[in-house]
Amino acid sequence: MKNQEEIERQIDETLDALAGIERAEPRPFFQTRLEARMDIPRMQQRYAPLPKFMVRPAFVWSFLALVVLLNVGVVIRYSQKTVSEPQDASTFAKEYGLGAFDTNL
Repeated sequence: MKNQEEIERQIDETLDALAGIERAEPRPFFQTRLEARMDIPRMQQRYAPLPKFMVRPAFVWSFLALVVLLNVGVVIRYSQKTVSEPQDASTFAKEYGLGAFDTNL
C-alpha cells in the first residue's frame, strides 16, 4: 500500500505543478513561416522547368545587374557616335544631283 500511496502523491505533485503553467506562445511570424514551409511543394512545381540555381535570389540579382550593365554599355557606345554636320539644301542637292541646270532624262 505504501507504494500505491507514494505513486498517488507523486501524481498529485505533478498535476499541481502543471496547474501553474501558462499557455505557450509561438515565436513571432510563426504562422507565416509555417504557411511558407507548407507551400514549398507548390512553389517547386511552379519553377520546375528552371534549374534550381536560377531561382536563387543571388543569381536573379546578378543576372539583372548584367543586363543593366550591358544596356548602359550600349547607351554609352551609341551616344559617342559622331553626328554628321548639318547640311543645307544646296549641299544636299549637289550630292544627289538635284542642281537647277541638271536634266536627268
